[in-house]
Amino acid sequence: MSAVNSSAARVAAPTAIPAPGTFHVTQRVTLLCATPGATIHYTTDGSTPSADSPVFDPYVLPVLDAVNQGTRGVAFSYTIKALALKDGMDPSAVASFEYTIERRDTDSYISEEIYPGVHMITDYDDTKMYVVAGSERAMLIDAGLGNGNLRAFVEKLVGDKPLDVVISHGHPDHIAAMGQFQDHYDVYMNHRDLPMIERFIERMNMHIDREQIDDLREGMRFDLGDRSFVVYEVPGHSDGCVVLLDEASGLLIAGDAIGSNRVSIPDSLWMQFPGVMPIDTYLSSLRVFRAKVQGKIKEIVGGHNDVALHGEEYLDNLERAAQLLVDEGEDVLVPSLRPIDAWQVVVGDRLTDANWAAINVAKGRCLSAPPAQIATLSNLQVRGAALTPGFTPDQTEYTAQVAGDTAEIIATTTSSRARSLLVNGAPVASGEAFMAQLANGDTTFMIDVTSPDSSVTQTYTLVVRRG
Repeated sequence: MSAVNSSAARVAAPTAIPAPGTFHVTQRVTLLCATPGATIHYTTDGSTPSADSPVFDPYVLPVLDAVNQGTRGVAFSYTIKALALKDGMDPSAVASFEYTIERRDTDSYISEEIYPGVHMITDYDDTKMYVVAGSERAMLIDAGLGNGNLRAFVEKLVGDKPLDVVISHGHPDHIAAMGQFQDHYDVYMNHRDLPMIERFIERMNMHIDREQIDDLREGMRFDLGDRSFVVYEVPGHSDGCVVLLDEASGLLIAGDAIGSNRVSIPDSLWMQFPGVMPIDTYLSSLRVFRAKVQGKIKEIVGGHNDVALHGEEYLDNLERAAQLLVDEGEDVLVPSLRPIDAWQVVVGDRLTDANWAAINVAKGRCLSAPPAQIATLSNLQVRGAALTPGFTPDQTEYTAQVAGDTAEIIATTTSSRARSLLVNGAPVASGEAFMAQLANGDTTFMIDVTSPDSSVTQTYTLVVRRG
């Protein structure tokens, strides 16, 4: 360590996020120094750091972990010590941060009432489930990763109310205990995730009967009496991802469909898996969903966050992140903080913005085409009418039925840098309404999208029917 020069200013002592304390799952620690340009050296074994100690890398965070001994919880303590150095200044004081990772037993659950009649259940791995009790019925969303008696735990919360069990998607940290409910209650999951769930049943020896999983589709409504939830499909993180919206309160229960953003885990929307849709397709999935629920979402709870997200602010950031990757390509990617073999696009400051958003991807397969060659729509709407079939970027032919003699058409390009967007040869602005006069009978609209480099043009056909 450098000798102290009494005439020199002293480097500020490092600080840490999260603050010292006890946690129940793995934490990753971010070290900070208020002195610009200072280098932070640290240790994780309680020894005194020096200039020879590891240098803090903001993309390779110190990991504080504890692994269950079989089904039993364990506790492990860490002492991180940190020193900040800068040429021409005296070294900082050594800062010390004490942490305990206290894993719960794998069969344990805890719950907290986060809204009137809404309990958040947390399992040993910090996966979140939700019990919503209405005046007439109750609903459980997701079944966690734990191996305890979740059914008994839930039944204590809902009493004798009839119960529906809704699974947001088929990943193992959301389905482990669903089999406990299948002989007693109706269990729902989008069947697009059945092939995936079958692999997990075999690989992880989960006791789940696929024949007792009812299909969960967009537009289904779970009426609990004094409140109800509508199902929306938001594929991406998995093919069968769904979210549930209480339109009266604005509460969205989102599973993993739009990711999470805990600071010290750290979280993101995980889209790095093999076979997951490209981000330009997910951008469409997100936009189509948002167009349907515009202005209705106030708060979002999901599969991993400890606190609610501010609905529109977080979704704006998530959409911006996807748009940034679509427009600029892999140049905008930074190393993922978890897992470290992925990459991510980030909008917002993880440490200061409660609604920051990140999307994890795998380089080389995160887009369907190079950014300059993306020539798709991310949404197509006819105001006041539903498209048949529902919009997806790779479906190019649609019909819609309207009552009047005009139609308000809104076409949104996937790339904000698309060279042109034409409706029947006339240029229109992406995302803005185009008023179209309708002929008697069917009126056909040809919608042409040209990629930023002009090398690709995609044509969509929309037939609007009167009456």
